[in-house]
Amino acid sequence: MPTRRPLASLTTILILGAALSWLLGGCAREKPEVIARVNQKPITQRDLWESMEQANDGEFAREILDSLITRHLIRQEAQKRNVELTQQEIQIRMDGLKDYVLASTGKDFEVWLADKELTEEDMLERLSLQMLTARLVLTDDAVKKYFEANKERLADLPHNNDSVIFRAITVATEEEAQAVRNELLADSADGKITGEKFAAVAKDRSLDYIGRHRGGMVGWMAKGKSPYPAIETVLFELAPGEVSEPVAQPVPGGPEEESPEGEPPQELWQVFMVEKRITGGEITLERNRDVIEDWMLEEPQHQYELTQFVQNLKARADVEVLAPRHRLLDEAYREAREARERRLAQPAGVPPGAPVLPEGMQLPGGEAPHAHTHEGE
Repeated sequence: MPTRRPLASLTTILILGAALSWLLGGCAREKPEVIARVNQKPITQRDLWESMEQANDGEFAREILDSLITRHLIRQEAQKRNVELTQQEIQIRMDGLKDYVLASTGKDFEVWLADKELTEEDMLERLSLQMLTARLVLTDDAVKKYFEANKERLADLPHNNDSVIFRAITVATEEEAQAVRNELLADSADGKITGEKFAAVAKDRSLDYIGRHRGGMVGWMAKGKSPYPAIETVLFELAPGEVSEPVAQPVPGGPEEESPEGEPPQELWQVFMVEKRITGGEITLERNRDVIEDWMLEEPQHQYELTQFVQNLKARADVEVLAPRHRLLDEAYREAREARERRLAQPAGVPPGAPVLPEGMQLPGGEAPHAHTHEGE
């Protein structure tokens, strides 16, 4: 089942350095804050920063600095062009991310952020940066055209349907399933429980290995689009927090059809809980623009446009690297990049300085041109 895409494409994330850019803020501080100890011997932030500079000729740390520079350039360009985001647009994006995190990990958003050592403000900054980048690269006409051409694809997304995010505990017998249900509801005054309680019992009792480690989280189910109509009926009769009666499920690949007469099919039993219900609505560009922008930026044409956009911003910018260590880092980075570009430009087996034919051309006499090498990539 396809899901709503809460984050921009991998290309966007790599170019903006979203996975790395927050690292610099902690490592670049001048105060010798201790970040680790080995047999009582301290390792400071400065130790880490200097090791980063030395790693891979400083290229790793230079990329982090590059990502920070790129973030500033994008926000300055958005301000220059009067490109702004509404609070509603940002909230749609954040809500989609929260549902995606819950359905894919079984964790509340706050717990997931804590595991990533992030705050909600950090995530808002990342999302808004990705959204601004998309608005600067993609034209409104192109987005509208893509939206109209992909309405059928959007119709399969859970957020555009009546959907549920649900959990399940799988056990071997009906008696055990009923015991699990009783355990879940033992302290409930209103017949409802929290996802945290369901997750704790699932971790101890469920036979589903993957689901057990996700707190019993299964994910999404959109109404009318599931290959399991019996489960769908049960789920859409539950309110959030309610626990179902035990439900029999044939074992995948089990002898349900081949069973001898009178022998019951091999079964497992499940208890379900709906974590969240989502009400579908009209498929509009406003409700799906974040998804459309992500899909577009995954396509080669727009990936190229995104790369060119960032390169042009940097080419026009007046960037001055001030700290002495950063200047050395900058020089090492440029030297490594130029050396790599020279290697990539020279086909394998061709002596330096020899002419390079465009790909597909033939040498006199029909000899095939040298194949291009991608050494170092």
